[in-house]
Amino acid sequence: MLKSKKLAVLTAIAVFATLFMTVLVVKPAFAADQNASGTTVIELVVRPLTIFNYSAVQGQNFIVSINVTALGTINLQGFNISLSYNPAILNCTDVTEGDLFQAGAPQLNSTVDYSRGFIFASANITSAGNTVDNNGSLVMLTFQVKGTGETSLHLYDTFLYDSAGADLHPEVYDGYFNNKINFDITMPLTLFAVTLASLLLNPKLENKLKDVLEEREFRVRDAILLVGMMAVMITIIVVVRELSTILMVLFLFSYSLLLFTFGYMLSKNRWYVGIVAPAIFILLYVFLRDTSAWTYYLSNIYGLVFAVMITLYLAGLFNWKTTAVFGVLLTGMDIVLVLVTKTMVQAASVAVSLNLPVLVSLPLIPVITTGTGILLLSLGLGDFFFAGLLAIQTFKKYGRNVALLSVVGMTISFALFEAYLLTYRIGAFPGTLMIICGWMPVAIAQTLKNWRKPRPIGSEKMVSS
Repeated sequence: MLKSKKLAVLTAIAVFATLFMTVLVVKPAFAADQNASGTTVIELVVRPLTIFNYSAVQGQNFIVSINVTALGTINLQGFNISLSYNPAILNCTDVTEGDLFQAGAPQLNSTVDYSRGFIFASANITSAGNTVDNNGSLVMLTFQVKGTGETSLHLYDTFLYDSAGADLHPEVYDGYFNNKINFDITMPLTLFAVTLASLLLNPKLENKLKDVLEEREFRVRDAILLVGMMAVMITIIVVVRELSTILMVLFLFSYSLLLFTFGYMLSKNRWYVGIVAPAIFILLYVFLRDTSAWTYYLSNIYGLVFAVMITLYLAGLFNWKTTAVFGVLLTGMDIVLVLVTKTMVQAASVAVSLNLPVLVSLPLIPVITTGTGILLLSLGLGDFFFAGLLAIQTFKKYGRNVALLSVVGMTISFALFEAYLLTYRIGAFPGTLMIICGWMPVAIAQTLKNWRKPRPIGSEKMVSS
């Protein structure tokens, strides 16, 4: 039964496991609520929500706005807003009206307590029956940096009212400023653990998996074709968003086949055991995918499990040469689609919107808490697969010690890149580049070391004249 499905398993997993080499993204854990019911949702938000900028030094100015966004008619006539900040870090130097009330020509009233770090602002459209229904900024605030650290831009005692004087009860989202050096240990250690698990499990399962794949390996042209297909499919998914339902079905199908393959193989060809894991996965996804239990826990658990399984399943298809070609091309494609065209970021958002376990999202340690919740760092399954593939091929080429050293190198490189991204709030960044920069020095150093070793006497051919 299993052998009759080899081609389907290989095709589905090879394409869809590596389809989203999803980028590194720093994002809030809790985004602003979306209007799923069609009712009016009013939000009062500090923009930008988060400011990470190590280069924001003493004396530098920056501007934030307090925005109101609404889905539906709100008849906004006036507001009272208070905001607090850490006066040791920032100093508010100017408070001006935003663009939302300019048509009604209200007078903005504001006061600033510089010593305690408090701001109060209010405005009211005095013309009877004249209200605002558009989205826009209520207040613009100019801050000057005084010190190094972090502070919330906390909104409190907020009162937005309509023409009848009724409170509109907006959902409030605070801002956050950080100009210190930031780092994280959660995701680097997770990458290390997943890569190490793949490396150690591969020798135990490689022969069984080769029986499934009939000892097949990618050739160089296959690796080139695979990267090209990934680029094309990612572009198609972004352009034709109607394919999202098909994408969901294909992902679920490929993941289920992957779970069945391992269950069937490890249970010594018992098909009734193999179907248990995919059945549980599908049921959990169908009934829990819109719950916090799936979003923050089960999705991550399945993501980590799939990362290891995908690596073990696909690593046998590569050799040292095809890995090198695949790695260089994949990194190049990732750089272009993430930093240049942004296509990869859009494709990732489509997959995430379906609540598919294509990302592992974990809170940072040390924890960073903003007005929208704890910041999470997200890393795609393709990046875990890439690190595992490099480690396994290094093991086959140079042995266990060099492979372990490459895992450490990839982890350190990832951690350094991540610290830079968190400190300067770079945003989306190619995870493959972060990984390969840690692996290449180890691989190159070992290659040069072997090349410089003296050959045994008699190993060279004698040429007679």
